[in-house]
Amino acid sequence: MTTTATATEAVARRLRILAGIVEDRAHHPDAWYIGRLVASIRFAALTAPTYPIEDGRRLPVETLDSLQEARDLMTAHDFHLSPAVLDYVVAPALGEVGRMKPLGAVSQKLARDDFELQKRRNTVVHSRKLDSDDDESVAWALRALTTIHYSHERLAKVVAVDNARPCNQGKTPFHLTAQRGYAKKAAAKARTHEGGKLVVALNEFGIPAFLHEDRGVSCVLVAVDRSADENKAHTGPRVLISSGEDAMRAAGEHDEPWAGHLYGADGTYIEAVFEAPSGLDLAEECAEAALRLAVWLDANADAYTSF
Repeated sequence: MTTTATATEAVARRLRILAGIVEDRAHHPDAWYIGRLVASIRFAALTAPTYPIEDGRRLPVETLDSLQEARDLMTAHDFHLSPAVLDYVVAPALGEVGRMKPLGAVSQKLARDDFELQKRRNTVVHSRKLDSDDDESVAWALRALTTIHYSHERLAKVVAVDNARPCNQGKTPFHLTAQRGYAKKAAAKARTHEGGKLVVALNEFGIPAFLHEDRGVSCVLVAVDRSADENKAHTGPRVLISSGEDAMRAAGEHDEPWAGHLYGADGTYIEAVFEAPSGLDLAEECAEAALRLAVWLDANADAYTSF
């Protein structure tokens, strides 16, 4: 979508289709709530392409208000539908939807259930059926995404209970533990210097990382919001990882464990994030450092995005 008009029209079309899905598939003991939800979505569909947009907004305020009402209803009541579907509906005007975050299950079975839902969600998104000219294809994608996210939200409650069991407290999420082995193999295979091996290990965890050098001090730079853009990584909250003051020596010269430190968007030092154990070979140390940073980012990244 290249213009505001076409973006809002796309949003309106998705909203009209979603209203039909809600009318057909929503469950609630009181039919009035289903009618109220459908009415909110349909009103948003009517206003999205018609009201003038001012003050830099990408959707009319009337549309945003109706969408918020729909989201509030879907959050407060169990319609067997996920409010996350609204993010996909407004994406043409407000931007792409972020990834479905892992639930951090320590149980192997629950982690696999989580992974399967993420895989199904990614398959739908990458199919591009939401952008189809065929309403049935759009409806299929919205139905699938609603179901997947609803299942993911229900799974999150099960994971929370399971993780809280005394025998599971303090355990690393299974998906990260499993990824550690892949990171070690990738770092061992990479024919590069110490920092390059760490970058490869971090990438195995889905963490974009960049080599940085300033006045003789080198490090590996990671954006707290996992930005894939190196320029943005330099302007937001970031973690700098180094071995002493180095990250670009030959692999054989690596002599201190990797340590990560958090800095604010203005470059102010905030706190230490992790230090890898000593006594590991470089590939294993890179994998352990990547694992520790991944655990920290999953637990803390949201708290620092406003810095």
